[in-house]
Amino acid sequence: MRLPTAPDGRRGCSALARYTDEQIAGTAGRTGGWLLIEHDGPWRHPALSSEGLDKAVVAELSRRIAGRDVRPQLIKRPGARDRTRTGRPSRAYLVHTSRTRPWARRVDFHDLAELLDIDVTAAEHPEPPEFGHPVDHTLYLVCTHAKKDPCCAMLGRPVAAALSGGQAEVWETTHVGGDRFAANLVALPQGVYFGRLTPESAQDTVAAFERGLVLPENYRGRCTDSSPAQAAEAALRARLGVPVGVDALTHLAEEETAKGARVTRGHDGGLYSVEVET
Repeated sequence: MRLPTAPDGRRGCSALARYTDEQIAGTAGRTGGWLLIEHDGPWRHPALSSEGLDKAVVAELSRRIAGRDVRPQLIKRPGARDRTRTGRPSRAYLVHTSRTRPWARRVDFHDLAELLDIDVTAAEHPEPPEFGHPVDHTLYLVCTHAKKDPCCAMLGRPVAAALSGGQAEVWETTHVGGDRFAANLVALPQGVYFGRLTPESAQDTVAAFERGLVLPENYRGRCTDSSPAQAAEAALRARLGVPVGVDALTHLAEEETAKGARVTRGHDGGLYSVEVET
């Protein structure tokens, strides 16, 4: 398969139709660690410059994760901008994405400065820290970051609203990458990205993921893998014709070729070789 070059520059949501044929496979940014901080907003871009955040605290958090494999995100409950705070503590999550040892920890706080008492770089490592509350379910992040791209808010908020109120834990979040693929959703700690979701397809996608399955139609990739490996997995999932498990495709090998890469995956006792052109 051929992965096209993304168009540059900003645009209105009306221009999204121009990119509907663009390949979304292989477009999940590669990230090992995540720092999610609840902040109802308003959100700015960059996210940590948002109003209402203690500037000294976010400056220190930014210093600690600078050059580290830890991605900061602001999160809020769907519809939080329309509700009054009830006094409950805010939440932060440290998440490590991995094919073999993913984990997530929740930290409750009343003052953002409390996050300076924990090692936020722990999200880089496969061994979870002792602090925080273990999270044994998937966190679903829907990008609704209007200040980064209005499309993310216009298309993401209906998706977040459609997913709220169910059993899955859903959050609106700041920029996750791939504005042109809005609405975007990331499942953590597995690190699976989906794009071009509608409220209906998002509900189907999350319902399947809660059963341990990946629907291939809106699959962008997994942030644990290289772009060629993501594209190869997407192609194989589509070729198999039925939804298969999140971890059902085993990564066996990846090697460079003259035109891109050759990726070998294992599934159900079989070996599959996928040629990816870039």
